[in-house]
Amino acid sequence: MTLTSRPVAAEARLRHKNQLTLPEAIARALEVGPDDVLLFEVDPAIPGLLHARVRPRTFAGSLTGVFGSTEETLDFVRAERDAWGG
Repeated sequence: MTLTSRPVAAEARLRHKNQLTLPEAIARALEVGPDDVLLFEVDPAIPGLLHARVRPRTFAGSLTGVFGSTEETLDFVRAERDAWGG
């Protein structure tokens, strides 16, 4: 994703049938285009705040590092397999 030197802000009006057009400045900052999917999340504990993110085109590697390094993950899987007795 492109890092900008300043925050990017824009507004969009919600239209009939809950449709809106993503402002060009936001689309450029997110590096998205036709057929990309955006994920929206709201938290009822924080009214009026919307988080939006781009769904990865592929999920391969998207969790890298979440559960430790590759070697740590492989060590865990090996230990689990060994525990099965096979």
